[in-house]
Amino acid sequence: MIVNFFFEILITRLKNMVGKTQANIFRVGLLGLALVFAVSFSACGDSESSKKESLNAVPEKPLFNGVVQSVVGDAHVKTADSHAKSLKVGLSVHEKSSIVTEAGSSVVISVDDGSALKTDGRSEMAIEVTKAYELKTRMTVALHHGKLLFDVQKQAVKDEFEIRTENVSSVVRGTAGFIENVDGLEISSLKEGRLDVAVKTDTAQSVKSGQTLIANMNGLKILSLASSGTLILARALDSIATGAATELGVRAARLNLDKLETMLLEFDEAYKKKSEAFIKSSQIEFKPKVLNEYIGKPSVALEALFIPGSLVSVLGIVDTIPESGLYRRTFEWADSTAFGPKHFVVNCSNGEVEYICHTWHTNFVSAKMAEVLTKANERKSTAAKDTVQPKKLKPSIVIEGSGRERIHVLPEERDIPATLRFSVAGLMGSDLSQIKKIIVKRKGVVVKTFADDELMTNSFKLPIRLKQNRIAHFEIVATFVNGKKIKARKVYETYCFFENYEDGKKSNRINDMTAEEEYKNVVSKRLLKNE
Repeated sequence: MIVNFFFEILITRLKNMVGKTQANIFRVGLLGLALVFAVSFSACGDSESSKKESLNAVPEKPLFNGVVQSVVGDAHVKTADSHAKSLKVGLSVHEKSSIVTEAGSSVVISVDDGSALKTDGRSEMAIEVTKAYELKTRMTVALHHGKLLFDVQKQAVKDEFEIRTENVSSVVRGTAGFIENVDGLEISSLKEGRLDVAVKTDTAQSVKSGQTLIANMNGLKILSLASSGTLILARALDSIATGAATELGVRAARLNLDKLETMLLEFDEAYKKKSEAFIKSSQIEFKPKVLNEYIGKPSVALEALFIPGSLVSVLGIVDTIPESGLYRRTFEWADSTAFGPKHFVVNCSNGEVEYICHTWHTNFVSAKMAEVLTKANERKSTAAKDTVQPKKLKPSIVIEGSGRERIHVLPEERDIPATLRFSVAGLMGSDLSQIKKIIVKRKGVVVKTFADDELMTNSFKLPIRLKQNRIAHFEIVATFVNGKKIKARKVYETYCFFENYEDGKKSNRINDMTAEEEYKNVVSKRLLKNE
């Protein structure tokens, strides 16, 4: 439009100037020069404006916002439109990125809701995020090879967190464990929570706490292992599977799963003995500082006392306890609207074995809501201290199920995961502050102490492991601030009548014997013994 306007002026002036003096011709030349300058300026202005608009265009908001928290060894990130870039602490990672770590290396990435992902050793994972519809988001991590450890916060009902290998898909929700792909041998192993796992296009099945699923071209197996979900098992699996494949001259994808199961059970038996000794000597030594029930900002400061020289891992970050015995670590997450319950699982280790020694729980709410709820809790606590409620209380321990529970197991189930659940009846609201501590004993030995922030609820659970054809005795003792104690007992009987299964396999049942008939045979033949 500006150019046309200048041309109209030029034509009019030229008509008026025809036949005039040389001076006038000179003016025409100046006018023409001005026109050229104006046209050039206009074109340049349009170009600059276009360029500026392109630079200022707001990019689409990333759906995956990860931040590198730890890097050990050689690791880099690849994106579709750039070359590989070395990973450094603090670097942001988004969808359509691939994380690659080399042998002896590891990377921890925090997700914006407080979850964490950790690759270990020679591994590669790709991150993709899709919106199924307006409110539902699916985050998919594709593990091409190697090991991926995860500690995922409870997901909103509308969202899904999926981890894939070549043939196995695992939907994660408030879960800790690892996924591994060793040359076509695919593993899903769980320390805590539950995984919904689908192999190829088969119907999804659950993998529970303490279980490990192994799958390849020969099928799949679900094993109960004391080492399930641990980095130690993940590394051992890599070594065991690779060694067996090399020895037999086949790929891990073609390994006989029965043979692999035997090797893993042998490894786990040795692991379990070391683990039991470490737990017995260290569990009561972990003393956590109470975490507020409600927090109003996306960060937590965790503190605890533990044995100097021991290792403590939370969200993939490993710390060595100093001589002072003080563990201290602050965790932050990027999404200030990722409200809901948050858990921080603590793994205690001596370098050879590890176990969950504590879990901090809190609820992330808005700053205003946190202030209101915290003040309300303080008022309840003050009111509780000013009363003589303990003398009026008539609490009792209620154990889920009967006091003596029988569990029928199959021949292959030698190490059985279970959960001891109980509550303290007769207490409401602020009455809970009258509980000083609750201890759980097994064979007279303390295996768990509930204290501090773990006493904010009236429902308790303790993951346990039982042995086949054994009787396990548990005692629960609740101590109140006035010195009063209440007790309850729970007995588990796990039984399997081997003579009813040819070659000790569940598929080779000889007689159509009921579970009750099996139990009577086990008892009559004195196969059921105290552990």
